[in-house]
Formats: sequence, C-alpha cells, structure tokens
Amino acid sequence: SIYGDHSDVMLARGTGVAMVSSFTVQEAHDMAIVSQIATLNSSVPFLHFMDGFRTSHEINRIQLVDDEDLRELMPWEKVEEHRQRALSPLHPCQRGTAQSPDVFMQLVESSNKHYQAVNSIFEKRM
Repeated sequence: SIYGDHSDVMLARGTGVAMVSSFTVQEAHDMAIVSQIATLNSSVPFLHFMDGFRTSHEINRIQLVDDEDLRELMPWEKVEEHRQRALSPLHPCQRGTAQSPDVFMQLVESSNKHYQAVNSIFEKRM
C-alpha cells in the first residue's frame, strides 16, 4: 500500500500465516533469512513485511550474510521435504476436498501443533 498504513498486511491476519515486521534495512535482511528458515522448520508460512518507503529511503550500510554462511544455515533436508510436497504432474494428489464441519475442525485442531511450536523455532533461529 502506498499509504504506509499496512492495511494490506493486516488484511492477511486471518489467513493463518505467522507475521514478522522489520523496521530497518538490516532487520529486513536478517528477518528474511530467519523467516525462511523458521517456515521450513515449522511448516507454518511466514509473512515478512517492512515499511517499503522507509527501507528504500534509508541510507545505511548493512552487513550481508555471506552465501557460504547462508548455505550452512539453511535446513536443506526441510527444503527437499517442501519440494516433495509441491504440486506436480509427476506425482498427482488430491487436496482441498469438501468436508463436513466436524471433520474440518479435526483438521484445524491437528494443525495446532505446528502453530504452537512456531515461537520456540523462531527464537532458536534468531
């Protein structure tokens, strides 16, 4: 949003994503890495956002994470698991079928373990 009120981000609150906000360019860089690792380890999608006007107009030097360090940080086995769950014509599967309310709530409850683990996974990656 060009208005700087984050209404576009706040609209996504009810979708089940974990949200991480960055204030500076350095935070945006660091939290992008932390969010990616945390989403792979928790199986909960992360929405990482920042004030685009502020980060694009800030004149500061940042310390980039080296590519080699990034390779070491990344949980490659989780990346491969994520790729295997992707939709592909090579291994078709059915998702999102219609369910009655009782079965739907059972599925919602079964996903709670992922959401309950998010805080500790995210803190460990910081």
